[in-house]
Amino acid sequence: MELMLRCALPDRPGELARLATAISAVGGDIHGVDVVEHRDGRALDDVELTLDDDRVATLLHHVSALDGVMVVHAGPSRGQSGDAVTRLSIAIESLLDGSAEPRRGVCTLIGGMLRARSAEFVSPSQVPNGDQRVLTLDAGDHVLVLRRDYRFTTTERERAQALLRLARRAVALDATDGADLNR
Repeated sequence: MELMLRCALPDRPGELARLATAISAVGGDIHGVDVVEHRDGRALDDVELTLDDDRVATLLHHVSALDGVMVVHAGPSRGQSGDAVTRLSIAIESLLDGSAEPRRGVCTLIGGMLRARSAEFVSPSQVPNGDQRVLTLDAGDHVLVLRRDYRFTTTERERAQALLRLARRAVALDATDGADLNR
């Protein structure tokens, strides 16, 4: 199974290696690591890996037993495995070359980068109330709503705003062909 493991761990040399060793010890094969944020002496890392389904509980036990490590979320990997630069490049390219309808492309771009369970545009009257597992982004006459099973960090919220600005500029570059986020 392809698995995404979000862990909070001490932000010091060797801690990621300890985590990788625990993953390897139960047969996990790491495909990528994204540093979500680091502050106040803690790092929040997303680890993409493959592991036999029957080994997931053992993996979670081993990782949770590491001193100072907390499993924030473990679930199926969402989006393309590999580094964030590749996911970003593919999504922006789809907006620029027209292979993605603008709204769908923005949902794929931002939802994929933030590993959202769902991403959709809604009218302002449909915006859900303040749940840390829901991220809302003002996109003009609509709001982009992202949902997942664990909270969005402050850093991720800032990244989402920057990605939306970038997507709007990419769509504006294609405006001569009639691209518009509001359709």
